[in-house]
Amino acid sequence: MASSGSETVITLVQTWVRKSVKEAAALAKHCNKPNGKELARMLKAVGWGCFLLGAFGAVVELAFIPIIRVITGVTVENRALHR
Repeated sequence: MASSGSETVITLVQTWVRKSVKEAAALAKHCNKPNGKELARMLKAVGWGCFLLGAFGAVVELAFIPIIRVITGVTVENRALHR
């Protein structure tokens, strides 16, 4: 008897799940916890990344304030009307 389409899909999903679980187990066996020095390096890198991303966002925000004012036509005199 030929297998139906749903049985084929179920078999493919089961195969994929088994393979994924096997690969995850192999990865967990080979991984180890970072020591204090490695952890400090990672935290330092993440901290710098957050700082730089925040600084970049602030610069972009400050750069767009005048551009938005030009687009919307808001000037110093009529700014109070647009609040």
